[in-house]
Amino acid sequence: MMRLLLILLPLLGLCLTGCTATMARYCDETAVTVQAEVKSTQSLDIPVRFFKEELPERYQHKGLGIINDQETFLKMWNLYAKEATVLPPSVDFRDYVLIFVYDPNYYNHVEIIGLNVWQGIANPIVRKTDWKLSIEGNQQMRKIREAEGAKLPEPKVNVAFQQVPRHRPGQSGVTALMVEGNADDPGESLVIPIPEKP
Repeated sequence: MMRLLLILLPLLGLCLTGCTATMARYCDETAVTVQAEVKSTQSLDIPVRFFKEELPERYQHKGLGIINDQETFLKMWNLYAKEATVLPPSVDFRDYVLIFVYDPNYYNHVEIIGLNVWQGIANPIVRKTDWKLSIEGNQQMRKIREAEGAKLPEPKVNVAFQQVPRHRPGQSGVTALMVEGNADDPGESLVIPIPEKP
């Protein structure tokens, strides 16, 4: 039992530091500080199972998160485009990371219209519809289609993406994504740290 506890404690510590951290820990005075309008945002309907099954929890929090590597990006893209012949856009994950946002409670169209970055901490400005549509779709229609033996549509959310530069020696960029603000103590706001390039 003691041996098991000694194995689990370091793993628990990794999860506590790797899932979310505080803003104060990831501020970097040498990182970029900007307030910019975003013009090239893209939003796609992505199956919910990508966020539940494919994207590690440490890279997401309540509908905000990052995609850090090409392999994960292609898993997401293949779920999006499985019924289409659309090639994925090119993302250089050595120099950039993808930040994303979606409504985790309802199906709403989402877009990133601006980006505030303070000493490397990115805080996207988001515009979304207020449809309050169920992510699962209309339950009555699902029951009817199921009774008819028709194929049920997969639950999806509309996700907005934006490429942001990584912060590293010789390149001033983003150190973390703010995912939950703390008005009483901004330094204690929760962030997802941007990992080293893959």
